[in-house]
Amino acid sequence: MNRSASKQLSSRTLIVRQFGRSLLVHHNGYTSLKQLQAGEAAISPNHNRFEPQPSTEQTPPTSSPPPTHTMFSALTTLHPRQLAAQVLNFALILSTAFMLWKGLSVAANSPSPIVVVLSESMEPAFWRGDLLFLWNRGRDTKIGEVVVYNVKGKDIPIVHRVVRRFGGGDKPLRLLTKGDNNSADDTELYARGQDYLDRARDVIGSVKGYIPFVGYVTILLSEHPWLKTMMLGLMGAMVVLQRE
Repeated sequence: MNRSASKQLSSRTLIVRQFGRSLLVHHNGYTSLKQLQAGEAAISPNHNRFEPQPSTEQTPPTSSPPPTHTMFSALTTLHPRQLAAQVLNFALILSTAFMLWKGLSVAANSPSPIVVVLSESMEPAFWRGDLLFLWNRGRDTKIGEVVVYNVKGKDIPIVHRVVRRFGGGDKPLRLLTKGDNNSADDTELYARGQDYLDRARDVIGSVKGYIPFVGYVTILLSEHPWLKTMMLGLMGAMVVLQRE
């Protein structure tokens, strides 16, 4: 092998010692030292030097976060006809709930067929937050029966047990009630000058069933009026903003 052939071979093949190892690299007939060290360079066939090659690594496109819309801006983007339709849907929901309530009232013959226990006077039979179902079709109330009655001058009905009864039949039925957790009867809770309850006038129903603690949400809404307003506002906004 002559000198020119040896020189051409040496330009095509290069042995580099890196970290105590011998590496033999061929790159299209030319050798790149930087390709051995970093893998990001190629030797030019016309010049005996190294030229950096642009990296072919692609970075994934960054997705921009979806735009956030406020409740007010969403309302303004609704078409007037679409907004009117959503308002009518909300009104339909309210009217349906009202019709169901009135239907229960007619079936149970009671102005309040469902009530919530608000105090501890009937523990351990009923606890605060229990949801009671009333029935007022039968007027012959027995001793030991739990009834719900209204008192003149008071808006909140009272849930107590019948401990005594007077009359019945041809005479008006009168009842004396007491809370299971109270030491005295309800005489002091009645209206002034009233010693007994008139079954036909004062009692709105007898307890026929209950669900424990379900009515506690009603207690929270009654004790915190701002919470009731916020819940109604959120429900209305969800119905109005619903797009189908």
